[in-house]
Parts: sequence; C-alpha cells; structure tokens
Amino acid sequence: MSLYLEAVGFGVVAAASIAIGAMGFTLQFGLTNVLNIGYGSIMSLGGLVAYACHAAGMSIWLGLAIGGLSASAMTLLVAKTILSVFARRGAGLFEMAMITFGVSLIIEYGIASATQNNTYSLFLAVEHAMTLGPFHFTKVQLVLVGLAIAVFVVLDLFLRLTKLGLALRATAIDPDLARASGIQTNRIVTAAWLMSGFLCGLAGGVFTINILTVNAFTGDTLLSLVIVSALLGTAGSVRGAVLAALVIGIATQVASVAGASGYDSAVAYGFLALVLLARPKTLQGELVTDKAQITV
Repeated sequence: MSLYLEAVGFGVVAAASIAIGAMGFTLQFGLTNVLNIGYGSIMSLGGLVAYACHAAGMSIWLGLAIGGLSASAMTLLVAKTILSVFARRGAGLFEMAMITFGVSLIIEYGIASATQNNTYSLFLAVEHAMTLGPFHFTKVQLVLVGLAIAVFVVLDLFLRLTKLGLALRATAIDPDLARASGIQTNRIVTAAWLMSGFLCGLAGGVFTINILTVNAFTGDTLLSLVIVSALLGTAGSVRGAVLAALVIGIATQVASVAGASGYDSAVAYGFLALVLLARPKTLQGELVTDKAQITV
C-alpha cells in the first residue's frame, strides 16, 4: 500500500510538466482549432535550451525561462510562416494536423542533427527527501509543483480579469464578431501563439528537470499525455486541463507501480476513451466553436 501512496506523490510531480504543457496546448487549440502535433518537438527544444543554459553555468531556473522564450519564438515563427500559408489556402483540420506533424519531424531531426543525436544528463545538487505525511519530495520537486500552480493561477486570472484575456476568449468564441467589435484579432492570435509556445518550452524544461535527461525526442514522451489532458479537460479550458493533468499524472504513476511501466500513453488514452464513452460531449470545450474555424 505504501508503494501506491508513493506513486500518488510521484504522480503529483509528474503532473507539473503535464499541466503546464496542457495549459499551453489548450490555450492554442481552443483559439486556433489547430491540433498542433509539433508541440512535442517544441517541448524538446525548451528542455534542451534549459539544459544548455545550466551546462553553461546559469541557474536551471533561469534556463527554464530562456527555454520558454526560445520555444515561444520558434512557435510564432512556425505559426506565422508555414501554418498561416496553409490556413490561407483553406487547409482543413486534418490537413493542418498533418502539416504540424511534418513540421515536428523537421524540428526534431534538425535538433538531432545539431546535437548528433546525443542524450544529455542534467546534474543537480543531491538533496535529501522531505517527508510530507505519507509522501516524500525533494525541494526541487516541490518547486516544480509550486511553479505549475503559480502558472495556473496567473494564467487563469489573466484570461478572466484582463482586457487581453477577455479579448482572447472573445476571439476564440467568434473571431468574426470579435473583429467586427473592434478587437484586433491578428494581435490576439499572435499573443496566443507566444503564450502557448512559452508554456510549451517551460513544460519541456520542467519535464527535463524531473527525469534529469533530455534529447531531441524527449517532448514526444510527454506529448500524448499533454494532448489527452487538454482534450480530457475540454478543449479551451485551462482549469479542466490542470485537473485532467493531475488525474493523468497520478494514474500513470499508479499504473507503473502495478506493473504497467512504460505504458503511460496507453493508460492516458484508455482513460480518455472511458470518459468519452460516459460523456460523449467532453471535447466540446468552452472556447471551441461548432464551425471549427481555423485561426492562424
């Protein structure tokens, strides 16, 4: 029984990177309706930049921020060049998903070539575990969980209380009406890509700190869990994404203790399938329109 309690604690830590990634994914997907399969490659980029900054002598926490900014810049570059071209040509939802998949391959193998396909180990100071009830955490793990909570609180308040956040929500619900109301939708979409990219890179960095290794394909390990959490929490809902990430994080760790180690994605997709059977309208999020209009 103690092993399963420990697994719950590990699941909370694992949920930190999943939740941050899911918040960024659901924000972007809820606004643009682009199922961005390239999200995983950008998470790898964020993790590698964070590692490189730490290897150069910087604080790993500063490296996280720089990794997020790098991922944000790359995300905007891809969105405003490749994706916008195909969106103007009338590409549908499936076509856009395949395009992002192709972009992810280009980025991943480009990174693999630049790094000679190496896997890098992150070395942090050895810490003694702290006991919190039945759980054991290191200080770094607690910081990662606290960071995820802080990101959630800031993003949730931003979307609900600021003019930019309200404009983003309005654009997601009906971009044509928002434009007619005087909202500069192009700037809103740009802001969404930047925010999503930053959270994507931040998630990759947090995941790297959690597992202490990173390579060009690290983000793929996290991608399926992020997408499932974003969809399970209803597309466009930051609160839902965080709650779903917590459930998925704990479920995958408990499954590992039960002997299903290495089947994280299968557990996550199985959980999503069960929820969809019980609640077929789960994917109809608060920001996704019935028309599924692509906005890039």
